[in-house]
Parts: sequence; structure tokens; C-alpha cells
Amino acid sequence: KPLRSFTNPTYLLYSIGKYVSKNFAATPRQIRPLGTDAHLPATDLERELIVLVVGEAARADRFSLNGYHRPTNPRLQQDNVISLHQVYSSGTSTAFSVPCMFSNIPRDQFTERKGAANENLLDVLSHAGVNVLWRENNSDSKGVAVRVPYADYKTPKVNPVCDIECRDEGMLVGLQEYIDGHPQGDIVIVLHQMGNHGPAYHKRYPKNFALFAPTCETNQLEECTNDAIGNSYDNAIVYTDYFLDKVIALLKNNSRRFETAMLYMSDHGESLGELGIYLHGLPYAMAPEHQKHVASLLWFGDSYTIDREAV
Repeated sequence: KPLRSFTNPTYLLYSIGKYVSKNFAATPRQIRPLGTDAHLPATDLERELIVLVVGEAARADRFSLNGYHRPTNPRLQQDNVISLHQVYSSGTSTAFSVPCMFSNIPRDQFTERKGAANENLLDVLSHAGVNVLWRENNSDSKGVAVRVPYADYKTPKVNPVCDIECRDEGMLVGLQEYIDGHPQGDIVIVLHQMGNHGPAYHKRYPKNFALFAPTCETNQLEECTNDAIGNSYDNAIVYTDYFLDKVIALLKNNSRRFETAMLYMSDHGESLGELGIYLHGLPYAMAPEHQKHVASLLWFGDSYTIDREAV
């Protein structure tokens, strides 16, 4: 991706045009409202606590919950989760997929410009009086969370769980205090993971999660075998398994006060050398299934028994 920045003179011209478009637009962009009449029914007396986890570059076929031969989901296997086997991403990049995931615009009609010009799911929840919080450990929310409370956990100043980089687990620190600090209304918390962000898969998990070896200890994938790349990638999946298990534990601790649920969905998949292709970002029509077939999970607290049976 950075190579495009070295293409001269075309990238210079592109950058000038982008800067002018962003900073000297003739009129401010008007955001089209969505669901301003949204409300909670008076008959809904139970409070909801829901965590939406936005994953990063997690392939469905690397989850043992979906039949993968390696034990990449040892904790989730015990958590009574529902794995959604046939979920496909909106796009093959975070910049496209994340805003599309929260939009009401169909994938084949969605553009980043349309996404930025329209309110999204978080706005509708806010209109309904739901307490919404976005915690970020990836690049950013891609415009999704610009109108709701937002916290960046990519630095040790905020994230207390950091080593070579700040860990997804750190986004859970202080969440109980946030929940306790909102004694009224439903709560929806979005956690945007670093997950399996490539190509430095070896940095995406603490060393004690290196279950599979040998690993690829560089972001220069051409220096590693596909087996080593796959081992590092799978270790990052094991760390996501650990992280999601901790999310579920938090929800279980609050199940007496709330109807609790978790939804996990990755933004896109990843190529790991199949057909000589790595990473992600190919045009959707050309992208292999590995870049589009994503991991997605549901977990419901005990009060959602009927919902679980319906699923």
C-alpha cells in the first residue's frame, strides 16, 4: 500500500486534489439523518448490555469453531457461542468495510462518500436514547463514531496493556466502571480490534500465545515460508479467542442486571499465500474467498435463551 505514495507525478497531483477537496469545499457536507424517530418501546423494561466487536482480517476458515483442524478457539469452544459460518464481508479493506457494516446502504451501492454523508447504526441507537461507546485499537472508526463518545486505545497513555504494541485486551480495562456509571438506559459498546492486522502478524499477540511454530518474525513476508506466516496468523486468532472470552466474562458478570449479548464480526478476510496472493484489498469482484469469507460469532446471556433458539 505505501508504494503508491512513491508514484510520481501522479500521486502528487492526486494528493493536491484530495487536499483541495477536503479543505476548500464550497459548502459544508450535510449529514443525512437516519432513524430520528427511533425509540425504545415502553413495554421493554429490561436493560440491554451489548458488545459489538469489530474484528480485523480474521478468516472464517481459521476458526476451529468452523472446522479448522487446529485448536484456535479453545476458550470459545467452552462458551456456548454461535458461529455464523456463511458471513461475507462488505469489502476487502477496513476503510470500506467498517463504515459499510454500520450503514443501511446495501453493499453494492455503498461508497465511502455515501457512508460519510449518512448517519449510521450508532446514530440511530443514540436517537433512541441508548448509551453508545466506541473504543479503538486499530487505525480509527473510519467515520462511524464521529458523533458518539470515542476513546483511542492505541497508546500506553490510555491503554494499560501494552508491550511491543498495545493489546486489544486493554480496551476492557475500566469498562465495568463505565457500565456502573450509567445506571439508566441500554448500553452498546463497540470494540475495534487490532486483531490479525498484517503483515506483522507476529506482533498481534503476546509471546505466551505463540502456540504454533515456527513463526514469521518480520513484516517482510517474502522472507518467510507460508507455513511460518500461517503459524503467526493462527497465533493471532488464538489471542482473539482469548480476548472474546474475556468480553463474554465481562457480560456474564453483568447478566443479573442486564440482558447481555456479544456480536463479533471481522471487517474482511486475508490471503496467506494462496495463489501467490497475500494480505487483502483486491477489488471485490476479483478478490479470492479468503479475503471475503469472514469469522462471525454470537453469544447471548441466559436471558436470551429464546433468541438463541431462534438463531
